[in-house]
Amino acid sequence: MEVIQSLAFIAVVLIIFFIALYFIPLGHWFAATISGVRISLMELLLMRLRRSPVKEIVEGLIVSTKGGLNLSRDQLEAFALSGGNINNVVNGMVAAKRAGFPLSFQNAIKADSQGLDIVNSVKEKLRETEKVKFE
Repeated sequence: MEVIQSLAFIAVVLIIFFIALYFIPLGHWFAATISGVRISLMELLLMRLRRSPVKEIVEGLIVSTKGGLNLSRDQLEAFALSGGNINNVVNGMVAAKRAGFPLSFQNAIKADSQGLDIVNSVKEKLRETEKVKFE
């Protein structure tokens, strides 16, 4: 009888463990931590419960941190929940910063809502400014 109770207890603990692993994305937390992004497991759990795209948000935070931008998890999560394309905005802002063009988060959101590919827009603007310099 004790063996059956022990096995049942172990089974319940394993089931709870795997459910917790589903809701707490340890892989995303580890990648963010290694990349220098400060995000807690509780924030990731709450994002999962709000049905936010955790992977896109964490990747956006990593790219923005590596690109020298000061974007917050709250900004990216709100933008993602409104249906925005995080990759387009973050990559566009990083490209604009590298090219020396000022691009705020609000302007990047507006460009994304209009369906613009921000990275290509920055590249075109960079080509235009280089043309003007050499003419």
